[in-house]
Amino acid sequence: MKNIFNNRTDNNINNNKNIIQTIDEFFKRVSNLAAIAGSIFAIFVLLMQIRQVNADNFYIANYDKIINVITVCFVFILIDQIRIAPRKLYIVVPIIQLIGLLLLNFFSKKYYDIYANRIIWTIAGSILFFLVIVINWLRLSYSKFTLYQMIIASFIFVITLGSLLLYLPLSTVGGKLSFVDALFTATSAVCVTGLSVIDISKEFTLFGQVVLITLIQIGGLGIMSISAIVLLFSVNKGSVQDRVRTLEMFNTQNKDIIQSTVKVIFLSTFFIELLGAVSLFTVMETDSKLGMRIFSSVFHSISAFCNAGFSLYTDNLHQYSANITVNVTIMLLITLGGIGYPVMLTVSRAVINKIKGQRYVFDVQARIVIYTSVILIIVGSVFIFFNEYSNSLKDLPLKEKILVSLFQSVSPRTAGFETIAYNSMSTVTIGVVIFLMFVGASPNSTGGGVKTTTLFVFMFSVITAIFNRPYIVVNGRKIKSDTVNKSVAIVTLAISISVLASFIMFYIEKSKTMMPILFEAVSAISTVGLSLGITPTVTIWSKLILILLMFIGRVGYLTLFMSIGSIKQGKYGIIDLPTSDVTIG
Repeated sequence: MKNIFNNRTDNNINNNKNIIQTIDEFFKRVSNLAAIAGSIFAIFVLLMQIRQVNADNFYIANYDKIINVITVCFVFILIDQIRIAPRKLYIVVPIIQLIGLLLLNFFSKKYYDIYANRIIWTIAGSILFFLVIVINWLRLSYSKFTLYQMIIASFIFVITLGSLLLYLPLSTVGGKLSFVDALFTATSAVCVTGLSVIDISKEFTLFGQVVLITLIQIGGLGIMSISAIVLLFSVNKGSVQDRVRTLEMFNTQNKDIIQSTVKVIFLSTFFIELLGAVSLFTVMETDSKLGMRIFSSVFHSISAFCNAGFSLYTDNLHQYSANITVNVTIMLLITLGGIGYPVMLTVSRAVINKIKGQRYVFDVQARIVIYTSVILIIVGSVFIFFNEYSNSLKDLPLKEKILVSLFQSVSPRTAGFETIAYNSMSTVTIGVVIFLMFVGASPNSTGGGVKTTTLFVFMFSVITAIFNRPYIVVNGRKIKSDTVNKSVAIVTLAISISVLASFIMFYIEKSKTMMPILFEAVSAISTVGLSLGITPTVTIWSKLILILLMFIGRVGYLTLFMSIGSIKQGKYGIIDLPTSDVTIG
């Protein structure tokens, strides 16, 4: 009896400990989230000070109260950080943040009436809060968040900062870009889409264009890779959780493999973009200044490789429709960025082994990506050539017709550049372009869409079902059933979300035809950036829908929904359940 009582007492103590631990972990996560939200809001308030706003503005009139609220919040948040710091050295950073914040509060109020000093402390405050955001975001990402939640948090973090930077008067010529338009442009850049509600060649200053191309580069490389490489340098010094998260991110237990993989990704990206910039430099803007020629070449090379589609020309690349160098360079950059890093590495190893006289076998994914991509490019360009031969291409010479057809077949997957207006094409051709946009690029690439491998597996799953085969076989290898299930889920989700968004936008815009709306929705969710010319004219609600579509398309359909919850082992354990037969068809 005594043993039973002791066991019950121990169980109660353990339960209490578990409850306390759960509450403690909850407050840790909330404190980190509050730090991020507070940091972003603080930066927003600070940046408002250097905008051209009148004294009656809410943020100006109530600045002293707002800065007090932010300070109080941060005092509690940073004290909590000191409490949960895994090592003594980690305590130094929150203390520095706390001291800096208190000093900022004091001096910002003291010198608030002096405009020159206001700019100085605004810059200092922005830098401080930026460091606060980065530190707290890294702590949050590598704590208890799942990998899917980390990806989503990363994109939200960078999009928000990008929006605030583009919102500055320094970023635009007129200095009056609305925050929704800044958010739309930043989302389009980070999600490497290319849709824009403004003419970036005319509206953005050099500073704004630099911010834009930086966001594109971050979005193209992958925010998670960038944050991982930052932690990589201190992976031996960080906490166990930090190391586990970094290794999990690259699906390996060997940090040397991570280092070599990340190194190859970064070096190959910058090397390819450099070659593209050099090639474009020889032919683009020959009548402009040297500095602008270099910037324009680098901008378009990064935009093409990252499959963004942003251009510094009002007519995109229409003026270069007959230029072989520009067309070939942009198409190669789009293709290399769109096939994915794993396939690029596989092809590189194959070429090196071929030179050495060694045998090398392509893996299944590389074969699927290459075959599907080549078929889509050929079929798309041939269809556009013959279907538009006497329509939108009728006034062009044969060489230019071939170039335009090929370029318009490559670009929808998923770059967004154009050398001819898509609204001049026939409805049937537009339908084919929508299909190319829907498919998009390949996995682990800079492009979006449902991906070439998903289309391949989905189509062959249909063929397998029709011919009553047990499974899909590619090059003597069986495709896993969960891969087939995911491909069906992705295609179904993509179609459902695109159609639903199109219907909502159709009624919001009170449009007479559905085609431009559907084209815009698929372009957004596939992160393509092509448009039939309606992007600048849509209402604010449609802009918000397009922002959401671009975000979903970039983070991935399954990533978004799998981040909401995780599988509970108790419900879906190793014990199988009885099966049941359901009649289909």
